[in-house]
Amino acid sequence: MATVLIVDPDPATRSLLELLLQRLGHRPIGPREWVEGEEPDAVVLEPASRPGLRLARGVRRRFPSLPILCVSIDGPTRETRELDPAAHVMKPFRRSQLEAALEQALLPSAAAPPARQPAGAGRHPPPPAPGRRLVRSR
Repeated sequence: MATVLIVDPDPATRSLLELLLQRLGHRPIGPREWVEGEEPDAVVLEPASRPGLRLARGVRRRFPSLPILCVSIDGPTRETRELDPAAHVMKPFRRSQLEAALEQALLPSAAAPPARQPAGAGRHPPPPAPGRRLVRSR
């Protein structure tokens, strides 16, 4: 069971997301229920909400590897791409779409940094974790 912070300005959508997450076996919380110092396992964000976007930026700074799922009627924007979301789910969506995106984002390999390999081990870098982009170091 994962604790999922839901940030959506619309009460009806927030209630729907809470119900869906509960049915999937997760613990949904809102910004008001979020206890300072508690790290959620994921964030479901409606990026059209300015306060929600500010909250997500703060969460991203505090928890850099935390998966953020943008759930919106709008496509990805520069602001949402800066959050490096694990997924962008377009509204209206099917339950299976949200479930697949959340399960993929919660995989341990999606948030964990890649394991270091000894020098010379393997000629090619490993593929990026699903839902993340590959960033090559110099």
